[in-house]
Amino acid sequence: MVVGDKKSSRERVALAHEEVESYDASYYKTQLVRAVERVLAPLGWNRMEIRRELAGTREPELTDF
Repeated sequence: MVVGDKKSSRERVALAHEEVESYDASYYKTQLVRAVERVLAPLGWNRMEIRRELAGTREPELTDF
């Protein structure tokens, strides 16, 4: 599990048997967006649209109504 973005490479990762207080949420969010982008790119979605949708800030279009 990735636990810290600012730590050195060895300290950044915690093994499964180690106790973890927190994890690097921004790292996992970036990885999620990259994975979703690979799936949705053929449908015309780009990284910015995916981030807006996940943040709930997508501007409605006329076709949404």
